[in-house]
Amino acid sequence: MWAARALARAPVDVTVLDRHNYHLFQPLLYKSPRRARAESIARPVRTILRKQRNVDFRLTEVTGVDLARRELATDGGPIGYDCLILAMAARRTTSGSTACVGTPSDSRTSTKPS
Repeated sequence: MWAARALARAPVDVTVLDRHNYHLFQPLLYKSPRRARAESIARPVRTILRKQRNVDFRLTEVTGVDLARRELATDGGPIGYDCLILAMAARRTTSGSTACVGTPSDSRTSTKPS
């Protein structure tokens, strides 16, 4: 998302692909609803990129990459590209502790094995 915004004035066409139509700012998820407004945590992608004339947003899921053919496989069919920036989803880490696996947690609490 931020790469697309950085290219706002560049002489290029940018296509943003995402399986969700919103951008989730994960660092604010731990805050209580009283301390963080919903629009601070999740915003529609089209709202974030609406002023950029060189951006096309497509709601689709990328299922593969063919580097030799410069093509992305998506659930809506193949999409070619000239230059590719991949920003993949993040997964919460448990730092090797099996006590945290499968339990909700946030940055204010820690789970210690007994």
